[in-house]
Amino acid sequence: MAIFIFGALLLVALMFVATLARRRGNASERDSVAESIQIHKSRLQALDEEHQRGDLEDTDYQQFKEETERALLEDTRKAGDTDPGRAVPLFVVVATGVVMSGAAWGLYGFWGASDAVEVRNNFIALASDPDPTEADLMETLDGYEALLQEHPDDMEGWFRLANMQMELGQFSRAQPTLERVLTLLREGPRNAEDESMILAYLGQTLWAQEQAEPALERFQEALEYNAQNTLALGFAGRLTFELQSYRSSIDYWTRLKRLAGDTADTRLIDEFIGRSRVALSEQGIDYEADLGPSIDVRLALPTAWEGLPETAVLFVYARPDGSRMPLAVRRVPVSSRDMRVVLTDADAMGGMGGLSGQGEVVISARVSFQGVAEPAAGDWEAEDVILDLTEQSDFQVDLEVRQP
Repeated sequence: MAIFIFGALLLVALMFVATLARRRGNASERDSVAESIQIHKSRLQALDEEHQRGDLEDTDYQQFKEETERALLEDTRKAGDTDPGRAVPLFVVVATGVVMSGAAWGLYGFWGASDAVEVRNNFIALASDPDPTEADLMETLDGYEALLQEHPDDMEGWFRLANMQMELGQFSRAQPTLERVLTLLREGPRNAEDESMILAYLGQTLWAQEQAEPALERFQEALEYNAQNTLALGFAGRLTFELQSYRSSIDYWTRLKRLAGDTADTRLIDEFIGRSRVALSEQGIDYEADLGPSIDVRLALPTAWEGLPETAVLFVYARPDGSRMPLAVRRVPVSSRDMRVVLTDADAMGGMGGLSGQGEVVISARVSFQGVAEPAAGDWEAEDVILDLTEQSDFQVDLEVRQP
């Protein structure tokens, strides 16, 4: 009986998601491994609607549209390389297209409570309404938020609420909800990538409220936790340009272009870099970003990667030849058989680390079953590759990770 009830609630939740998708004109499938694609697409649709209604001038519409399209570049490319059936971190799991299925399970858990039943009934009513009103949507979300107040430690529930609030353009309400998620996240085991993504979402809510400097602070903090957060890099580049910090803008956009790789369409990025350079040239300044070497590591894992435990983590290192101390390191979840990691000075280990100024370095990769930096028996490893960083600045390396 319990399974039947949950199945019925899950069906209602999915129907509600489909109704919202029709309302916002979004017929595209949302990939479960691209944690930010969902928000980018919704933002584009909202901009289109505002422009069609005449609420957004042509100039602002083009600028905001270009910014959001740019944010999709790297995330869209990554989505095609990620296996959707693989367990991934919190910020990916809870931002999938079945957001409301989690809400359905929460309602089932509170089945006997009158307020939970009322929220459930609101979901059912919305699912059966082909054109729900804004008031109906707000009433349902308000009820869901009130329900969560009784369970303040439900981190995933609060993130689901924040995600829905952002979907509906309620950025002022999503901001404190995300702050709560960040607090809960930091009270448990720390995860740098999760913290970085929540901070980037917070920056986006502040940006939507036209709070440029606080938004930039959040994006910069996000990059401290994950230097390759493409959402944070894009917005940081845009905001530093608006705040007339053109050198920083060029640096952020150049880093983003480097992460996008040679196969991505980087015309929008080039356009923003060009605008910053023009602004500096008007001040008599000729500036070129110097971000040091970049090593694009392409990895192939054994077919048995799907059987790895959820604790498994891929480490990619760059170290001096003859030394075990890494100059740069990336730690990422194992999400597919073919993976890609870019090493730069942003991944330096400590104040003395980094790739700049180095000669020959050794590139290595290892899959740790327990997700720890210290090597252990049974880890999967790749054969080392030696690079001479004095020859050029951009490198591509292919590594094959093998089972012992």
